[in-house]
Formats: sequence, structure tokens, C-alpha cells
Amino acid sequence: MSLMVLTAIIVGFYFFNIPEIEQDNFRWTNKGLTQLGFKLPLFLIAGILFISIVASTYFDVLGQKQKAIMELMTPASITEKFLCGIFFTTVISIVSYLLIFYVVDKIFVQHINHVWEKQRLLNYHTQKIMQVSFSNIFDDITEEKEFKFLFVSPFLITSVFLLGSVYFNRFHYVKTAVSITAFFTLAIFLTAKIGIWLMNNKTPIHNRVVIGEKDFIFTSFFWVTTILTLIIWTIAYIRLKEKEV
Repeated sequence: MSLMVLTAIIVGFYFFNIPEIEQDNFRWTNKGLTQLGFKLPLFLIAGILFISIVASTYFDVLGQKQKAIMELMTPASITEKFLCGIFFTTVISIVSYLLIFYVVDKIFVQHINHVWEKQRLLNYHTQKIMQVSFSNIFDDITEEKEFKFLFVSPFLITSVFLLGSVYFNRFHYVKTAVSITAFFTLAIFLTAKIGIWLMNNKTPIHNRVVIGEKDFIFTSFFWVTTILTLIIWTIAYIRLKEKEV
């Protein structure tokens, strides 16, 4: 049912954002493809909502006494239940989302390219008139190197909401979302204060970020995200054992 609702939402967004022939304000990629601006925000927002809702509802029955009894009587160890939870909330949910989005995007892009096959527009990068060919969602993602974090951040998101489904008894999603907002607000505030304290009375030499520095930032983000995910999974496992006891 959730996959059907997800598909309907994605199809609805694509249907109401089909570009008109007269439209010419497209963004061009480095590969000479034209982008539909709504796709990447839709991909990110819908993806975050879908995988977080799935993770937040996985162990929610433990907060309901009648349903919790059936869950506790399941002939499986806590480790097996938890590993199944990780597999379902990460692998199954993420792969399902990517597959649905890819199929919907593929169908619509093929249709739009067929409609626009005789249209030519000015490519603002090359200043040449080029045939319009719309990019698919994975072309849009790989176009921006900054989106490397997309390959690890879903695991962190699902781990946090999986922990919320175990930790809270009611309103799992809302309480988890509020907790994340409070945590990141505090983290941003402390980071800003520490940055101001470290840079106080110092003169900047330059403000240019070189490629090596960017790679270091993304590598650091990858490892920090991976470590946080493992820590949160460990806490969720311990909390699951306590709750079953």
C-alpha cells in the first residue's frame, strides 16, 4: 500500500510538471542535457519521507501492549529480529524507492523526449543551438559532485528513525523528528560559536576551496556518517533487548 501511494505521488508531480513546448528556461548539464528543476528536490524530499516513515513504523508495535505480545512470541532471537529490521528499513525500502522513482522517471523522460524530439534551444553553457534531450534522475544526481553524500546518508536517516521506533512508545515519527531537529539545531549553534571563537582576531588569507579540500570534506562526511550509523544501530539493538525484557 505504501509503495502504491508513493508511486501515485511521484506520478502526480511528474504529470503536473510536464514542460510546455514554449518553455525555454531549462538548466543545461555539462553533458548537453536539459534538466527538469523539480525532479531533484522531489527525489530528495520524497525519499527522506518514505524511508524515514518505513523505519519509524518497523518496531512501533512494541509500544502497544496487545500487539507487543504477538511480536515477543515470534520464534526468533533479538539479533535475528534486529537484523531483519535493518535489512527491511535500509535495503528493501531504499531499493524499492529507487526502483519506483527510476521507472516513473524513465517513462516520463522517454515520453517528454519524444514530444520534444524536433525542438532545439540555446545551450547557455556552449552558446550553441542544440537538440533538446532531457536528463534522467541519475544524470541529475551524478551531475553534482556534492551529492556524493546521498550514498551514505539514507543509512543514517533510517538508523535514527529505527531507533525512534524502538525508543518511543507513541508518536514515534513526530518525536524522532523533533529530537533530530533539536539535536541539529544545537550542533549548528555550537559549531558556529566554536568557529567564531577560533577565527576571532584572525585575518583570512584566501577564501578559495581547492579540490583536495573538497575531497577531504566529503571523505570526512562519509566516515562520520558511517560511524554515527553504526553507533545508532548499536544503541537501537541495546534498547530493543531492554524493551523485550
